[in-house]
Amino acid sequence: MDARPYLRSLLEYNAWANAELFAKVKELPPEEVTKERKTLLHSIHVSLNHLLSVDLMWHAHMEKRAHGITELRAVQHEDIDDLWQARQAMDKTLLDYFDGLSDADLEEVVDYELIGGNTGSLSRAMCLSHLVTHGSYHRGWVADMFGQAGAMPAIIDIPVYERAIKANNLNPMP
Repeated sequence: MDARPYLRSLLEYNAWANAELFAKVKELPPEEVTKERKTLLHSIHVSLNHLLSVDLMWHAHMEKRAHGITELRAVQHEDIDDLWQARQAMDKTLLDYFDGLSDADLEEVVDYELIGGNTGSLSRAMCLSHLVTHGSYHRGWVADMFGQAGAMPAIIDIPVYERAIKANNLNPMP
């Protein structure tokens, strides 16, 4: 398997999963989105903001620039529609960024420093892979919060995505 098309497909899947998730979030009563819960990031709203913040941070790491984010639970967008617009823009940015990278760029190792002070180095390909797996991890937490709210979460497994592609039944992606 060629790694480049595989990584592109994961980024496309990630954008689709985000679109499916936001479609379901918008069906919830607003108080359920912001309700404080006994979970990792305390609410659906904070979790969705966290996903955006982390993508912004890692994109900055890959571009070797500062990101200015100092809090992993920061709410960058209070309004869910504004957050959705920012999420779509970030997903498009990541896809466009990937498309502009050469194979050598993907293999280049970049240094990073996390908010807590931990440092390390990863290839850009691994940074992008991390964004997809990190997104899946936290979308799982959001799915749990849907259950706490008595609502059905988005069904966003890769086989569901593949069936949607074949049926040409995809939510609009950036």
